Amino acid sequence: MSSPERNGGPEVAYLESVDNALRLLVLLARQGDVGVTAAASELGVAPSTAHRLLSTLRYRGFAVQASGRGYQPGPAFASLSVGESRGGGLEAVVLPHLERIREQLDETCHLMVCSGREARILATVEARQPLRVGSRTGAVFPAHLVSGGVVVLAGLGAAELDELYPPEGVPELDLDAAGVKRLHRELRTIQQRGYGLNVGRTERGIAGIATALRGADGRVVAAMSVSVPTIRYSAARVREIVRVLHLARDAANAELR
Repeated sequence: MSSPERNGGPEVAYLESVDNALRLLVLLARQGDVGVTAAASELGVAPSTAHRLLSTLRYRGFAVQASGRGYQPGPAFASLSVGESRGGGLEAVVLPHLERIREQLDETCHLMVCSGREARILATVEARQPLRVGSRTGAVFPAHLVSGGVVVLAGLGAAELDELYPPEGVPELDLDAAGVKRLHRELRTIQQRGYGLNVGRTERGIAGIATALRGADGRVVAAMSVSVPTIRYSAARVREIVRVLHLARDAANAELR
């Protein structure tokens, strides 16, 4: 740690590594595409240091690696802001749409973002009926198991997906090569039908249906989901929930652009 003087003011506690990471976040947000060489030049650090910083941001979901080997803002940016012109965070934009979904379905609704292999619930609007799914705000789940997580994963490019879930498997998630292949098949199905499902995979007796939210650049940044007790889960109920979710998704996406 060092304590440099800032703008002629008093000395402040200062961590150069944290400062570089924050400057890199600002650079990503401003430029939208940053390479290792450009990042090193901007920060005044060695390319190896810039690469480690970018790799860390990628690991935490704040950056994704583009096909040209540059880095772009990742899905975790959605939990910070939806852009300077919006004047509010993702939650502020999406929450009214979740409330409208709840009014139509009387089921619990969530806003979810992904960071790496994790899916985090940012906000919940609870159903009013006695038998309901409670708030899960702040809960973190494996992204490949929850409905909101898989719709976000379905929006990733092949290279990004392979980096998160290598073909040989992810032992720490109990995913072998066959499990990764099943995940890829599920994601292709989601791309075709436009929604993700989770029936009892993370919590017994609960089913989730989710659809993707896209930012101004068209990339998937988050998901809206509806959670129902499996006693109310049926093919007809799924069709109704998907219809309401897609209407809310289209309205929310129009605001996020």
